[in-house]
Amino acid sequence: MAGQAAAQGLALHGAATVAKNLVIPNQARIEDQTGHSLSIVMNGSGNGLTDLAAGRADLAMISAPIEVAAATVDLDPNGMIAHPVGRAAIRVMVNPANRAALTQDAVRAIFTGGAVDWSEVGGPAGPIQVVVEAPGQGTRAMVEAVFLGGRSFTPQARLMPVLAQLAQVAGQAPNAISYGNGSSIRGASVRLVEGIEIAQPLSLVTKGAPTPEVRALIDAIAALGVE
Repeated sequence: MAGQAAAQGLALHGAATVAKNLVIPNQARIEDQTGHSLSIVMNGSGNGLTDLAAGRADLAMISAPIEVAAATVDLDPNGMIAHPVGRAAIRVMVNPANRAALTQDAVRAIFTGGAVDWSEVGGPAGPIQVVVEAPGQGTRAMVEAVFLGGRSFTPQARLMPVLAQLAQVAGQAPNAISYGNGSSIRGASVRLVEGIEIAQPLSLVTKGAPTPEVRALIDAIAALGVE
């Protein structure tokens, strides 16, 4: 498939954060500049790397360091090269009606299951609903690796298939808390928690050194700037 993709276009699989923040909004410009059509599959950073390793994609889009993204699918990234193309900022969000003054330590306790009721962290009594992406997604992996220090989200968390759905749930459920970044939060009715911002690297990954046409694509996307 990768050989066919190279002849007809270039296949990019992986993180929706990379696709929605950089590639899709500029797709026509990128295709015009590089002369290659793009086939985009948003299936998560880990799955993007798996597809790259299996030859189903020309590049993987990842929204976490390659070691972190590869660990989500138990993949050895040896021989793969990550090419930085931008960055995003992960923010913690709650329902707009939630006025609890949350500290970083309080959010960590909530995310890992150490606090299960809003009254434990300065809010009105009521159960906390943590809402997260399914495992294998780069943004989730970044929160766990960086903000939670390698710990996992509480097993009681509500799982959603894609990042954009987290803001939808947080905007509708008064007891919800979650996370997101630029493209997934934009336009959502949520309150961002002050004082918590996690830098998120966005990269394109190749298996070995990129071909000239792939290198041109990487350069074109990287030139778009950062979020």
